[in-house]
Amino acid sequence: MSQENKGTELSRRDFLATTGGAIAGAAATGLAGQAEAGEPKPGKGGTVRFATRSDAQGLDPHRNVMYYVSFPIALTTQGLLDLNQKLEPSTGIAEEWSASEDLLTYKFKLRKGVLFHNGREVDAAAVKWNFEHIKDPKASHSFTRSALANLKEIETPDKYTVVCKLENPSAAFPANVVFYPCNLMAPDSLEQANEHPIGCGPFKFGKWERYEVTVLERFENYFETDAEGNSLPYLERIEGRPKKVDQVRLTALRTGQVDLIDNMAYADAASFGERYKGQYQTWDVPALGTAFVTFNLEKGPFSYNNPDGKLLRQAAAYATDLEAIHHVVFYERGEIATGYFPSTSPWHASPEGWKGKYDPDHAKSLLKKANAVGVQIDLMANDSWPYMQQTGELLQAMWSEVGFKVNYNIFDSAVLRQKRKAGEFHAESMAGSYRFDPDGWFSRQVLSTAAQTKQESRFRNEKADQLIHEARKTGDKAKRLEIYRDVENIVNDELPRLYTHHLTLLEAGVTNLKGYVPSISGSPNIKGGGLRTAWMA
Repeated sequence: MSQENKGTELSRRDFLATTGGAIAGAAATGLAGQAEAGEPKPGKGGTVRFATRSDAQGLDPHRNVMYYVSFPIALTTQGLLDLNQKLEPSTGIAEEWSASEDLLTYKFKLRKGVLFHNGREVDAAAVKWNFEHIKDPKASHSFTRSALANLKEIETPDKYTVVCKLENPSAAFPANVVFYPCNLMAPDSLEQANEHPIGCGPFKFGKWERYEVTVLERFENYFETDAEGNSLPYLERIEGRPKKVDQVRLTALRTGQVDLIDNMAYADAASFGERYKGQYQTWDVPALGTAFVTFNLEKGPFSYNNPDGKLLRQAAAYATDLEAIHHVVFYERGEIATGYFPSTSPWHASPEGWKGKYDPDHAKSLLKKANAVGVQIDLMANDSWPYMQQTGELLQAMWSEVGFKVNYNIFDSAVLRQKRKAGEFHAESMAGSYRFDPDGWFSRQVLSTAAQTKQESRFRNEKADQLIHEARKTGDKAKRLEIYRDVENIVNDELPRLYTHHLTLLEAGVTNLKGYVPSISGSPNIKGGGLRTAWMA
C-alpha cells in the first residue's frame, strides 16, 4: 500500500502532551516539579552548561559519527526527517513524504525557506549533494554510509521535491534519513567542515576543543516553532562540557559548574533521587541501547575455524550470570537483555534469549567435551564506558571459574578499532545505541555482508541474511516483528553476540532548567523537546 506522512507545526496539544510527560516524570521521582503556579512562560536567551559522557572525534559531520545522545556538537545537525520523543521518524525539513506500493520509491516534499547556518537554502539540490557525498567511500564514515547503501538514485524534479529510488524494497528507509547518522551540511562549506561545520540544526557551531568545551549558539533562522508560533530554540547558547568520569560529571553538577548532565554512574542513580530530593530534577531514560559480548568468529577458539567454536561460545554463555551483571554493574536499573530491543521499545520482538540459563556446571562439561579446559581467551573492553569495563571484569571471573584462561585488557577506542580490524581479539564487552528501526541494527551488525559485521563478529548465516532482507521489504509492522524474532533466535543460538543488558540513563539538572524533555534514549535534539524547547528561568 502507498504510505503518506504529512506534518504541521507542533500543535499546542502535542507540545503540552510532551512537556506534561516531563512534569509527570519529575513528580513521580519526588524531585522538583515544573508545574508551579504562576511559573513564567518560556523566554529567549540563557545558557545551559551541559556535561556529557563523551565527545566527537572530529567535526566533519560526514566523516565522523555525531552520536545523537552525548556529543554536544550533534545539536548542530538536522536530517531530511526529524525524530520525535519516541524516536520515530517525523516531519522536519521534509514536511511530508510518501512511499510507493513496492517500497522502492520515496518522495519527500521539502519545507520552503529552511536554511543552513550560512544562509544557503536547504533545497532539493542540497539534499541530493549530501546523499551523494555520504555515499562516497572517500568522504564518509562507514556507519553513515551504510544508512544509504540501498539508495540507487536521487531525482530532484523541482526545487522542493526529492525522489529517492532504492536498489531493494525497504520499509526502513525513512529511519535512514534522519539526522543520525545522515545529517545535512551546506554543500558550499566542505572545505571548512573539519574546522567549522555548517549544518542546519537548532544550534550553530561556535567553538570546539575536544573533551574541553563545545560552544554552540542559537540558530536564529531555525524552522521549528512552538505551539504559539514562537521560533525555537529558546536558549541563546549551549556550552558542552564533556567529562568522561561519572563522578567528575556529577560533582560538576553538585558544585554548580554545569546545569545539566546526561548521565551518572548506575550506583549513584540508584540513590540520587532520595539523597538529593528537591535539589535537582531528574529524567529517566529507558532505552539508551543494549550491552552485549561480541565473539570473534573468524579467529581464535570461538571461531568457525575451530570445530568446537560454537560449543565454546555456548560454554561462555552458560558461564555468564546475567542476574549478577544486572545487580552488580547496573544496580537493578533496566532489564536483562534477551534481544536487542528492550520491552519499552515498540520494536521489542520477545525472543527467548539467555536470561535464566546460567549454569556453570554445564559450562564446565562443555569445555571438557571440547577438550578445551584452560584455553586462553583474549577479552577486551573500551576505556570510555565503566559498565563495559565492569562487565568485562565479571566475565573474566565467571569464565575463569569454569575453566577458561581469560586475558582481559581495557583499550581506548583507537586501539580497539585496530584490534577489531586485525581480528586480534576473541571476545569484547561492548554495546550499541538504540536504533530507530530494527533494520538499523540487523542490517549493519548481523547481516553477513555488513561492514561492521565484517569488522566485529564476522558472523555468517544464510538464513539470518534471508530473514533480514525479507523484513526490510515487509511493510506490515506485526509481520516484521515476527521475522525479527526469528533472527534474534538465530543470534541467540549461534552466538555471534551474547546479549547481556539493556542500558538506561538518569539525567539530572538544576531546578531552573525548564521545558527540557529528552527522548526515550536520552537525545537532547528532538522535535518538540530536548534542548530545543528548554529555557532557563
